Amino acid sequence: MKYLLGLGNYAMGDDSVGLRIVEHIAEQGLDDGFEAVEVGNNGMLVLTYFNEDTDLLVVVDAVHYGGAPGEFTVFTPDEVQTHKVTGGISTHEGDILRLIELAKQIDQPIPPIKIFAIQPASMDVDQGLSPELEERFQEYVLAVLHEMRGED
Repeated sequence: MKYLLGLGNYAMGDDSVGLRIVEHIAEQGLDDGFEAVEVGNNGMLVLTYFNEDTDLLVVVDAVHYGGAPGEFTVFTPDEVQTHKVTGGISTHEGDILRLIELAKQIDQPIPPIKIFAIQPASMDVDQGLSPELEERFQEYVLAVLHEMRGED
C-alpha cells in the first residue's frame, strides 16, 4: 500500500501546508491507489507505516531548505544523509530522520520514503497559508499526485 502523510500544524500558518494538501486530496476523492493521512505533529504515528506492507511513503510538509518561499523539492532521506544537509533542514524532517534511525535500531522495516518539501514564507501563528503558498496550492496538489502515481 502507498501512503501520503501530511505533517504540520494548522495554527502555524504555512506549517499547515502538508495537512491542507492531504485534506484536499482526501476530500476531493483524489486518493485513488493510496491512503491520504493527516499526521499533524505526531511523528511517532509515522512509525506505524514502517512495515512490510508499505510500498511507498510520501511525506508532505513545510521545510526550511533554503528555497524561495513557495518553492518545493522532493528528496529521499538517503539524499539528505548522503549530502550531510540535515543542518539546513528544519521542522519535521529531522524527526523523520530520527524515526528512521529508531526503526533501524528496533529492526523495523523501512519502506521507500520521499519527502515533498515546500519552503514556507511564514510559520507565525496564523490560521491560513501565506499568499506565496496559497497561489501555488493547486500546483502542489498536482505535483504530490504525480509523486503518488509514480509519474514524471
